[in-house]
Amino acid sequence: MNYLKTSIQALLGNLGLEVRRKQGREKTKFETLLEQYQVDMVFDIGANIGQYGPWFRWIGFDKTIVSFEPISHLFEQLRQNAKSDPKWLVEQVALGEKEGSGVINVSGGHGGASSLLTMTEHVVKHAPDQAVIRQEEISVTTIEKMMKKYYPEGDRLFLKIDAQGYERNVIEGIGSELQRVIGLKVEMSLVENYRGEVL
Repeated sequence: MNYLKTSIQALLGNLGLEVRRKQGREKTKFETLLEQYQVDMVFDIGANIGQYGPWFRWIGFDKTIVSFEPISHLFEQLRQNAKSDPKWLVEQVALGEKEGSGVINVSGGHGGASSLLTMTEHVVKHAPDQAVIRQEEISVTTIEKMMKKYYPEGDRLFLKIDAQGYERNVIEGIGSELQRVIGLKVEMSLVENYRGEVL
């Protein structure tokens, strides 16, 4: 084994390369960004069942996370997933440009394609398991209102937005609080998956 290791190191050395044992986990670019800008709260918008919560913890973010998910059965799973973390809060609500109510199209699969917008034929054709299976009436509020509730002071809020074509509406709901948002991560599509979405 040592002979093999020595041979590999010699070969790579001739190429100007070096092999070293990895010391623990390397920081991700996202982790470095959160540290550099001293983010002290994350809004996880469009949380589904909370896949991002453990990921934020894994990269070392130990401040408060507030996850928003409007669909009832997904929210119940989200609540279960977050209950052991006192700094992971959850809200059963959608975020948009104004307060009110709406009807969300609930998709199949894990509900990840659910949207307040109408799905295009492109999704149905290329991901039939994500087709709409039912609709659900939901509550809608704004980032501005949720900031006043959870983040009344400070200017280091980070937004993670996964709203299936509704991202522009969500961002418009920041209102007068924009200067207190330090950054955002938005999932966007290069093709029209929902009618009226901004590409």
